[in-house]
Amino acid sequence: MQPQLYVCGSGAHPLRITRSTNVTPLTPKRRRLLGLIFSSLLIAGLPACQKTGGPQLPAGPYSVAEVFDGDSFNLQAKGGQIVRVRIAGIDAPEKTQPYSNKARGSLAELLQSGPIGLQPVKVDAYDRWVANVSIGDRDLGLAQIQRGYAWYFVRYKKDISETQQQHYAEAERSARDARLGLWAGIDASARNPALMPEPPWKFRERTRKEK
Repeated sequence: MQPQLYVCGSGAHPLRITRSTNVTPLTPKRRRLLGLIFSSLLIAGLPACQKTGGPQLPAGPYSVAEVFDGDSFNLQAKGGQIVRVRIAGIDAPEKTQPYSNKARGSLAELLQSGPIGLQPVKVDAYDRWVANVSIGDRDLGLAQIQRGYAWYFVRYKKDISETQQQHYAEAERSARDARLGLWAGIDASARNPALMPEPPWKFRERTRKEK
């Protein structure tokens, strides 16, 4: 069964509750429950919906079509349109970097673990929806960092709330100190950058220069 997905987007109806074709219709009780879940996300620090102009998401329901790596995936709308999603505030290993497959597997597992909440922030240069993503009442970006499969992407910290910024930074330190995921092979006490995993943004910059 595909997970449900509810979207907090731009336009006249900032909160749209949708379902996959394999999920039973929402009863009033279930709608109220999803409303409570959404409220909890705001309390946890996820940015609130804002009415803005610009691109609009196609109508749901959606299903998870493909997981590319530890921070991006595709959704398929009911009309067959593909919605490309990039999780805001994190950066996961590139496909040719160590732990890329494990980061991708972690994201795929999380995406199947509960209802998916999507709060679009912007469309990036690659036509992906940069979004705050939640699984039930969990922040998906934070969960990837906590598992040790993503970095806090400080360069784009404005895409997430100040509360999230604090939580992401703390989660990265905790994962590193506990040697979780991609931090497994490092000496956390040494704090030697040369012994640390190469962040994806530095990897991309280095490989561009080498071409």
